[in-house]
Amino acid sequence: MQVLPLWELALATGTGFKKLSSNHSKVPLMRPFAFVLMSLFLTLSAVQARAQEDWSDTEIIVRAKAAIGPALWRVSDDDSQVIIIGVLPVFPKKQPWKTTRIENALRGANGLITPPDNTTGPADLWSLMRNKSLPEGARLIEALPSDLYARYEATARRAGVSTKDFAKDKPVWAGARLRREVLRKYGLTEDEPVTTIKRLARSARVPARAAGRYDSGPLFKAVNAMSEEAGEACLRYTLDDIDFDMDRAPRAAQAWTVGDISTLRSLYQGSVLMKCLSGSPTATATLNRSISDSVSAVSEALSKPGKTVAVLPLGQLLRKGGVLEKLRANGYRVSAPQD
Repeated sequence: MQVLPLWELALATGTGFKKLSSNHSKVPLMRPFAFVLMSLFLTLSAVQARAQEDWSDTEIIVRAKAAIGPALWRVSDDDSQVIIIGVLPVFPKKQPWKTTRIENALRGANGLITPPDNTTGPADLWSLMRNKSLPEGARLIEALPSDLYARYEATARRAGVSTKDFAKDKPVWAGARLRREVLRKYGLTEDEPVTTIKRLARSARVPARAAGRYDSGPLFKAVNAMSEEAGEACLRYTLDDIDFDMDRAPRAAQAWTVGDISTLRSLYQGSVLMKCLSGSPTATATLNRSISDSVSAVSEALSKPGKTVAVLPLGQLLRKGGVLEKLRANGYRVSAPQD
């Protein structure tokens, strides 16, 4: 499908959409921060101040003494295997890491499975634009409790980011737009290392496909339907997440480059909006579907002789009831990283 750029939405997500020809009803969300917004729904929630993923207790990780590259899991069945790479929600753009293991895994592979992709309709995007602002020209400083607004401004000052453009946004969108700017300021991205792995796959002539594709419209609606109290709580969670990213994301990325899963678990930050939308049937259904679709994609790859490489969110991979536990329950052999 060929589409032409229209503009980048000035939203929390940094989301853009693309101009549609008359026969296109859905459009891909541009990835720079759209992936962050959607990954908030597709991974587990984080509690305030630090990550508290409900990790599976069946993983036994043996670290190599030499720093040879990211950790790899192998899922096998008779004459087929899928080599899985777990990735973080955010990653420093300039973080160096050794790609040799990934290049070796891709050599001769049947395909590359990438994280789920997202689509939305133009009407949903217009609705999001119309509803992201506070009613009747109100300003955030007037709408928020004084302590919360003070913390919001303090976080922005610490990051060196101006909040002028967000002054009339609802709390949930003001927080997410602030997060977007902080990620940019600190050189963090949601695209890496997936973009690099895709490039390596193209060089190896390995076709790539997403584990699933979701309509983000219902999730946007759920966010915009938040009550005033829920919006304020969501802003608090987002500020926690921003503090976490500034303090710990580079350390988590460094641990990822050497396959240090124990450190990654202690530094991992999961979803903000899953916490914001706790109890939402739409968010819960999306989370469950993301895991089942990833399991199905790996199972389908295992039905063919040879090997496939998969890139999946680390939280989705290792959590209790996550991808690896479900693959084991389906009878596949899962080997934990060891060198």
